[in-house]
Amino acid sequence: MLHKLLSVLTILSMITIHSQLQSPDKFLGYELGTYFSRHHQVLDYFKHMDNNSTLIKLESYGNTNEGRLLQLVFISSEGNLNNLESIRANHLKNSGVVLGKKNDDKVIVWLSYNVHGNESSSTEAAMKTAHDLITKHTDWLEDIIVIIDPCINPDGRDRYVNFYNQVKSTPNDIQTFTREHQEEWHNGRTNHYIFDLNRDWAWLTQLESNQRIVQYNKWLPHIHVDFHEQGINSPYYFAPAAEPYHEIISPFQKSFQEVIGKNHAKYFDKKGWFYFTKQHFDLLYPSYGDTYPMFLGAIGMTYEQAGGGVAGLGVKNEENITLTLKDRIEHHFTTGISTIEIASLYKTTLNKNYQLFYKNNGLKYKNYVMEGHSDKLDALKSLLSKHEIKCYQLDENKNIKGYDYQKQINTSANFSKNALVVPTNQPKGKLIQSLLEPQTKLNDSLTYDITSWSLPYAYGLKAIATKASLSSSIYSSELNNSTTLSDSVYGHAITYNSFKDGVFLASILKEKIGVRFNSVPLKNSGKYWDRGSLFILKGDNQNHSNYLEKVAELAFIFNRKLVPIKSGYSSEGPDLGADELELIKPPRIALLKTDQTSSYNYGEVWHFFEQALGYPIIQVDDNQLTSALEHIDQLILPGGYYDKWSEENAFDNILMKWLDKGGKIVALSRALNRFADTNSFKLKMKEREKLDITEIPYGDQSKNEMSLITSGSIFRADLDKTHPLSFGLDNYYSLKLNETAYEFLNNGNNAFTLGSNAKEVSGFIGIKAIKNQSKSLLFGEETVGKGKVIYFVDNVLFRGFWYSGKIAFTNALFFL
Repeated sequence: MLHKLLSVLTILSMITIHSQLQSPDKFLGYELGTYFSRHHQVLDYFKHMDNNSTLIKLESYGNTNEGRLLQLVFISSEGNLNNLESIRANHLKNSGVVLGKKNDDKVIVWLSYNVHGNESSSTEAAMKTAHDLITKHTDWLEDIIVIIDPCINPDGRDRYVNFYNQVKSTPNDIQTFTREHQEEWHNGRTNHYIFDLNRDWAWLTQLESNQRIVQYNKWLPHIHVDFHEQGINSPYYFAPAAEPYHEIISPFQKSFQEVIGKNHAKYFDKKGWFYFTKQHFDLLYPSYGDTYPMFLGAIGMTYEQAGGGVAGLGVKNEENITLTLKDRIEHHFTTGISTIEIASLYKTTLNKNYQLFYKNNGLKYKNYVMEGHSDKLDALKSLLSKHEIKCYQLDENKNIKGYDYQKQINTSANFSKNALVVPTNQPKGKLIQSLLEPQTKLNDSLTYDITSWSLPYAYGLKAIATKASLSSSIYSSELNNSTTLSDSVYGHAITYNSFKDGVFLASILKEKIGVRFNSVPLKNSGKYWDRGSLFILKGDNQNHSNYLEKVAELAFIFNRKLVPIKSGYSSEGPDLGADELELIKPPRIALLKTDQTSSYNYGEVWHFFEQALGYPIIQVDDNQLTSALEHIDQLILPGGYYDKWSEENAFDNILMKWLDKGGKIVALSRALNRFADTNSFKLKMKEREKLDITEIPYGDQSKNEMSLITSGSIFRADLDKTHPLSFGLDNYYSLKLNETAYEFLNNGNNAFTLGSNAKEVSGFIGIKAIKNQSKSLLFGEETVGKGKVIYFVDNVLFRGFWYSGKIAFTNALFFL
């Protein structure tokens, strides 16, 4: 009798809790899958749920570049939601982030939707999943905290939804060639700056990523799922993932994917839905929404539904199957619920193995030690700190044994006091290894992304990985509390050593303050000034009444220490009025967009100017370039698939006249093909070796083709230290994203090159492809009349995380 009474009371309480709660269909006024929901409608629905259920809680965590709200949804029992903070702190004890007794109290499941805005079924599925959880699966919620991010990329989603709603036919057309299935160049996949947020988990270059990672670090869940869409002809993909796996992924993490995958298969089998596992989507590159959580102890998984921007409300694929938005929602809904179901059944197992992961047994090295200019160390430390990785500095000068990144051998090297030390004996030791290790172990060269990203190379640092214990203290940056500049001296100067110096220079130029650089070394005012040092002299700023106040203000903002210059007379080298002290004219720089331009590379340049360098950029479509040329000094041509330069092309003739008069083109990566092997320019592409497949079995041909390519390998460049592109760089490691190679420029400036024995220091490159890299150009300069073309063979701004590349690119803008 008592049992029956309790059951009745439970039912009555649930009725009270959900008395006003509406389904997504009823609240939105249409059946899910018949329209695309805009972001504000999604927010409104979750707000409705929050107002009408005690099992849901909303937490905003920021805004996008275009001002849209970013929001997390917490779903659990009422008691759990009332004690969310204590549950969070208790859970973090299992990772060691918070000290205390290990426990298996709760399971944390995080579901991330719509990181690619035009993979739009997942946000719709998020609403259905949330409603289903709190109306049908309340028995799971005592032991689980479900965290839902309904839309990681609202700007991209609304861009796609607005496009589709504006152009679709009524009724919708399922033929792929129709307008509603052909997105525009800046499509909905990416965020405002055309960045792929699913490649930014580790590098944190984007606003959305920076805000999200703060929340992720607060929870460090047991399971993280990233919902995606793929091509319309593919069946559904769910875990287990394909090889290669990064070696730090534990056997349990691998095997538990099987448990989850088999549960999904059970539901898909009942419906007769097609699916595949263990193919295409590997777990190596650390900056994905499945791998990054893996490296922090979670079961990180990608779920891929057929669809994407081409799918619309419905589309007919190559198998003559009509794929509808309703189908796509249902599939993602099913795997989401299935994931939570498994989590509810394996609470103790998940917690036990999560705790074991954080013991950090078997890591290769105890410490990673890096040395370089303080700005570069500060920049790397800043990135690591966002991941809540603790950084230290050496207490004394020390000779350290270990793997030398530069020499590529185990040896010993001297490091100075205050060198950056990152120990792996901390909760995120395995993430540290994945980001800093010199070489990533590969058990399969066929990967979904790049195979090398080692941050000491990206930042151009002297580095060693050691198994030794080191005496160190908490890392601290040098701060200049105030800057006072005297009007009684000849001027002020600063050496140029880092990207931060480039940002300072950009800020000076924006204020129309005169600044010079020295093209040869000199000694003045008791100090040696290497090439590229910046001189702000009184004689260049006679008409700028408060220039010293502005310089002092900017020096304080950017933490720069300027040295007073007492006289224009140099004790060694040229005086400060000599030709070798070149005045930098504030350039008017344009970024060219054509239908052939890589949207990703365009976005990288756009973001670099607005969010990294802080210097104005003029965005120009190719149909307006002729009008724009008289208003610009430089033109940036991002990577892309362009037509060859032709003397018979009227547009190219206009551009050539602009170059002849002193214009400058900066060409990135694949844009070089526009100039290569033409009559107008000296750039020559090296001929690629071809693969003879005559005697290779059909099934082995794709593997053998790997000998011709690279999947993100790192090479050490030979630098012409006298060339302005090398200013601020002691060394340079180039990330090669494709195997294309170019000859040295004949009678041009070959500033950065690969030598006759070029060999990768990290990452995969095929045996035939590497032969072509020997004696090849990396960065160079060609003179055309009074103008010039700067060639960057490799994409120095790739995903915004290659720090040294930012320096070289800045040099091309201001010193050439």
